[in-house]
Amino acid sequence: MFSFILPAYKGRYLKESIDSILAQDYKNFELIIVDDCSPDNLQDIISKYNDPRISFYRNEKNIGGIDLVAQWNHCLDYATGDYTILATDDDLYEPNFLSSFVPLIRKYPKVQVFRSRILEIDHNGKLLWFDRCYKEYLNQGEFYYYFFQGMKGGIPQYIFKRDILISKGGFVSLPLAWGSDDATALLLSEQGIVNSQDMLVRFRWSDANISSDKGRHSKNKKIDARINLCKWLKREIPNIKFGDTDIEQYCQKYVLNNFDVHIKQILLKELIPSHKRDFICNLQKIYHERIISNKDILSIIYQYIKNIII
Repeated sequence: MFSFILPAYKGRYLKESIDSILAQDYKNFELIIVDDCSPDNLQDIISKYNDPRISFYRNEKNIGGIDLVAQWNHCLDYATGDYTILATDDDLYEPNFLSSFVPLIRKYPKVQVFRSRILEIDHNGKLLWFDRCYKEYLNQGEFYYYFFQGMKGGIPQYIFKRDILISKGGFVSLPLAWGSDDATALLLSEQGIVNSQDMLVRFRWSDANISSDKGRHSKNKKIDARINLCKWLKREIPNIKFGDTDIEQYCQKYVLNNFDVHIKQILLKELIPSHKRDFICNLQKIYHERIISNKDILSIIYQYIKNIII
């Protein structure tokens, strides 16, 4: 029923990640591990398992270093389950992750994307933050509303209907996969999204993952990803399905009337802390793409200068 696909590169936490998947109390799943030409000896880690649910592959050349989402989609090609989870080589699943979603999948058979609440942990497993609780079912308009309200996303917390994901071209490609999790979940939310009420995934922050990389090269790639995410959102906004209740109409008004504000905030997350030369270069990109108005461009410049002064 389920396919865990795990694009593996780092060996540091890989055993913990695999163990958390194999410890699922719902047993009808496969685990596909794809070694992306890791410098670590991942084969040695995998060889210690004797579980027929595990399939192990090694790429002939590194894919993720050039295009991380291309590696995700390459791993997706191996999956055979009805539903796909993109696991990582450092995050962890609670034993009841799958069993919690089986009744929800049966209850909402048309829904194409399911979302677990998450816990954020540090490199030692210490709790840093935990997710808000959202109602079980959100229609597409409500999901966009909460996304713009700051709903956090992480690729391992989502379960995607595999055939629909493939039919839509796979995971949405953005530089460093920065925002690809959010965009892919939004893309598959035409029939709404279903949330678990329990925190079933532990997302790890460490110096080994892209999320924690604050180098200039990575920072510029992340800004490119934000720009591309904003362009993607502008294309998708006209297709959002909003409901007819007063709450759903409020969500529609909030999302559409404040869309430019949301876009600016997405860009500011990466622009404000950037180096002065990078800030000017990336602001030029935003201007030429016509993502936001000239007034918002000036507002960003003002906030950047204010940030420097403070």
